[in-house]
Amino acid sequence: MSAIRLHIAESNFVIREGLKSVFDKLDSVEIVGVTAKSEDLKSQIMETNPQVLLINYDAHDFHASDVMQSLRLIPGIRVVGMTHTCDPDTLQRLLDAGIAGHLMSDCDLDEIVDSVKSTARGEKFFCGKVIDILNASKGESSKHSCEPVSISERELEILQLVAQGLTTKQIAEKIHLSFHTVMTHRKNMMGKLGITNTAGLIIYAVRENLISPNRFLFSETNTTS
Repeated sequence: MSAIRLHIAESNFVIREGLKSVFDKLDSVEIVGVTAKSEDLKSQIMETNPQVLLINYDAHDFHASDVMQSLRLIPGIRVVGMTHTCDPDTLQRLLDAGIAGHLMSDCDLDEIVDSVKSTARGEKFFCGKVIDILNASKGESSKHSCEPVSISERELEILQLVAQGLTTKQIAEKIHLSFHTVMTHRKNMMGKLGITNTAGLIIYAVRENLISPNRFLFSETNTTS
């Protein structure tokens, strides 16, 4: 399988170099471009034609309009925003435009890497804090999409382990992800499905035949003789 073509757009030198260092160590990711200023982004991504653009549009020298422009310029590009703050109205506009993921700058490295890999596979990836911000902003006026709910392979794997009774810490250890990343996947599922607790996740999984109720939910004492 070919490496994911990643372009990084970040004006802060320290963060930019840190991201480069992280992804340079991964065989599954190839950094095809790095941009430090908004004025250079258009020409550079047209040249590098990345699969994934990881951009801090809230940083000095970048703007949310850079995300919009990138989505228009490169058909099929997967854009992941990573910002220090998250304005709900701006985020909603980016979602409507087709942004594939969003992180906060204090997310751990595992989560940042997972966001690039997940979005490159065609999945959506939003960290738990971003989901909380979106849910809080919607309140009673929240509108449910008619689009079908898509559970990624990673989310399904975590859902199955939740149904087996594993804690978030145990799941993280079993599938070699950080605790925070597993929590993000759980919140992603809950946000997609409008579910607020673990029991709701399991009920959904059983109803949609994603897991076997006989295997995960019922003990021998519940069977009739």
